[in-house]
Amino acid sequence: MSNQEIQMSEYLSPLLQFGKIGVIHSVFEHSFNVEIKQQLINIACFHDYLSSFGINLPEDRFNTLASALQTGNRVKISDDVLTIYSISSVRQVTLKPCRLVPLNVFTLGLSKKQLLLLKPFLAEKNWQTKIGLPVDKRASTLFARMAQPNREWTTTEWQEVVGYLLGRGKGLTPSGDDLLMGYQLVLGTVSDPRGIALAVALGEAQTATTAISQAYLTCATKGYANSLVYQLFSDLAQNQEEKIEEQLEKIMRIGHSSGKDLAFGIWLALQAIEGEESEGETWKRVNKNKQ
Repeated sequence: MSNQEIQMSEYLSPLLQFGKIGVIHSVFEHSFNVEIKQQLINIACFHDYLSSFGINLPEDRFNTLASALQTGNRVKISDDVLTIYSISSVRQVTLKPCRLVPLNVFTLGLSKKQLLLLKPFLAEKNWQTKIGLPVDKRASTLFARMAQPNREWTTTEWQEVVGYLLGRGKGLTPSGDDLLMGYQLVLGTVSDPRGIALAVALGEAQTATTAISQAYLTCATKGYANSLVYQLFSDLAQNQEEKIEEQLEKIMRIGHSSGKDLAFGIWLALQAIEGEESEGETWKRVNKNKQ
């Protein structure tokens, strides 16, 4: 991604679909979230990462807004201009020209065979020590269930998994949520009916987690991923296997454990769609070897 251009996730287009007036929801070192009618828009100045619901600004434009970045400040958005109103000043930047960035992995036409190329890269990652959740007996049982191929889930079982994982873990995107996100993206990419059932269960329970995590999960149920995950899936769609390891490493460096949690969710889903080992044997075997 260029440092000097504005990039916007296609998920946000047209930008005014959510409304024009909002408030600053949360502020971080290199980004902030605007809330407009319960939709978050992540505005950042990252050079190599775009949120599924994000806009990346060049550093000079982001810095123009810095003094007005305070939670609760009023924000006005048009197709061309972003304006922030603080007690002491009004800060404004143009949003043009802007490049729309495709981030919907469901549209890539990935086959199951192509996705499964990821499996050997993820199979021996010693997940127990990497993910942000303790792998206790209940978690291990649920993970084994999630890894079972061709399993027919009941509504109650989906609710149990979502009820246990959603909101579990520290941070603005708890580990359980990141795991569910990766799992959902894989199932949806290959049109596995379990992806639809999971999306329904997530929709019924999303208030159990943070607003930022809700925004990411909503995007995931519609196929939208962050730019690093999209690039990984795009590389797979183009049969560029030589890029897999490097791209996975970039993903796993996201946050403290977010990227690792997301990658673990992808790995569980890969087992679920493969159908070669039954009853979650891959997860059980690897988990047993690490104990």
